Amino acid sequence: MGKIALVLGNGEPPSRELINELIGGDMLLLCADGGADTARRYGLVPDYIVGDLDSVSRKSSAGVDPEHIIRVAADNTGTDIEKVLRHAVDLGISEAVLLGFTGRRTDHLLWNLSVFKTFAEQIALRIVDEYCDLRLIGQRIRFRATIGQKISLCPLNGPVEGITTTGLKFALQNESLVPGLRDGISNEVVADIVEIEVERGDLLLCVQRQNNFRAIETF
Repeated sequence: MGKIALVLGNGEPPSRELINELIGGDMLLLCADGGADTARRYGLVPDYIVGDLDSVSRKSSAGVDPEHIIRVAADNTGTDIEKVLRHAVDLGISEAVLLGFTGRRTDHLLWNLSVFKTFAEQIALRIVDEYCDLRLIGQRIRFRATIGQKISLCPLNGPVEGITTTGLKFALQNESLVPGLRDGISNEVVADIVEIEVERGDLLLCVQRQNNFRAIETF
């Protein structure tokens, strides 16, 4: 079984409650540059800090093994999220939950979504904030959810074909979603078990978290 990591970015800081919900066990804590300041604010010591280190305070790196502070040149070859995920791949991490990669910079958020495609063959990723939980579906996903919970299906980088769903109010039966032409925004869970299958294309699953809806449970 591969390693699992919680990755903190320098976007809108997650709440302590959200971090407590998602961190645990033997998860590694990786911080992308200024995400280390968020870790320090909550009394957490990163296992690794990765980036050009232009937005990391000296206090935030205290207690971190100097060999685990990875300085990556500030250039146009990748954003903070890409740099930290490349290092995660080198560490043998197979699953990662990303916090602090939404909010503040909309341009960064749009680019951050591209990592689902870039690292699809290497790491199972989730980008989570107080409002939603994003993940790439792949060919099939099956999960438990709460009836009434809002779910959106968003084509990532072009048409997605052969989508079939069960357990959703607006069911799809071997249908397509196309950016700008047909979307899957604000569907609704109507059964305890939801299943989504995809034949071709990259489809993002966005699950509503607010209003006390619990996280989905995949199986």
